[in-house]
Amino acid sequence: MKKLIYILLLVFALSPFLVEAQFYNRNIYRTQRNEISFGLGASSCLTDVGGGKSIDDSFFKDYARAFLFDINTDQTQYAFSFSYKYFLKSKLAFRVNLAYAKVAGDDQSTTDPSRANRNLNFQTTIIEGSTVLEWNIVTEKTGNRYNLKNKYNKSIGARNPLGFGFYIFGGIGGFFFDPYGIDNISGAMVKHQLRPMRTEGQGLLSPNDPFYSKLENTGGLDIDYSKYAFELGKSYSSFAVCVPVGFGFRKSFHSMAGIKLEAGFRFTNTDYIDDVSTRYFDPHLLESYKGKDAVTMSGVNSGNTYVAYVKYGDSGPPPVGSDEALSAGIADHSPAGPEITSSMGEGVTKVYFWNTSPGQIRGNPKDLDSYMFLTLSAYKKFKNTQKSFKVANSGFKRKIKASF
Repeated sequence: MKKLIYILLLVFALSPFLVEAQFYNRNIYRTQRNEISFGLGASSCLTDVGGGKSIDDSFFKDYARAFLFDINTDQTQYAFSFSYKYFLKSKLAFRVNLAYAKVAGDDQSTTDPSRANRNLNFQTTIIEGSTVLEWNIVTEKTGNRYNLKNKYNKSIGARNPLGFGFYIFGGIGGFFFDPYGIDNISGAMVKHQLRPMRTEGQGLLSPNDPFYSKLENTGGLDIDYSKYAFELGKSYSSFAVCVPVGFGFRKSFHSMAGIKLEAGFRFTNTDYIDDVSTRYFDPHLLESYKGKDAVTMSGVNSGNTYVAYVKYGDSGPPPVGSDEALSAGIADHSPAGPEITSSMGEGVTKVYFWNTSPGQIRGNPKDLDSYMFLTLSAYKKFKNTQKSFKVANSGFKRKIKASF
């Protein structure tokens, strides 16, 4: 009976501390609302220039150009990041990001014959600022800071020794870019800033000019190029909007610091990160406005002319360039010439051709550019300077005796 009384008295005496510990654990984020991180890693992009395997070579076929399967791994560049995070709730935080990175693309890195024939390249610096909301789906485990053990040599820290956290994020931001290219067409290998050259004739002709109404030889793309033409004297902006989304893993060293690995994808509202979007411009007109270097860097008339041939059945050859012809299946990619057709025998027709002459396809303005970062960061939390904070759903403040 006395033992029971002693136990009850002990529980009664310790109950304020137990309640306060539960309160503290549930609201500890209120004492550590601020966090900063520094990171570095790799960057890449999805643009009209370069790309992975050709559609015919890719296991994913038409989807190869739609997402990550079109990345040039040999064009991977660097990225640096800084972020400040403020915890709104224990699992929800507001984050401000700054990033400095470089992205690049090169048609010499792809096996796609049309892009390789185009032979364009670019590099650009990305300076990005963004704000995101971050949701911690699984909070990282801090464990015992000093790895203490009880008298049975059992750890009294976290049961999960790994204790990884997992989070997702999404938001909005803006970035600066200014693409340049290396002249590998003439062999000079000279660096040129591309935007001032107006390589696609941006702003040199009115949107109502007949050049933008020509729709022949679009390779099956249903594009009204007049919608993508710039007003006279205008060109694309070096500033654009991005929508960052992604996920990450966190691992804490103790309650105040740790590391995180984050993968972030940036959707954008521009198709000119690589300076390629629509069609080849008139070289004579471009030279009169911007000089010979602009003509060279545009790539107009620099490549070979290629013809796609298809087999057809008893219904006869489909119209050249029609959807039926394109869906019939490409039999071969070959330089233009009547001997090619005759060598392939009966039941063969030309479907469409692509080359680098004025008016031909240079890019696809319907597919906007995007870029991505993979970064490893170290983060540090900071304790609040105030000695109290509000209890959730209450109108009073509660003092917590601690060293923060």
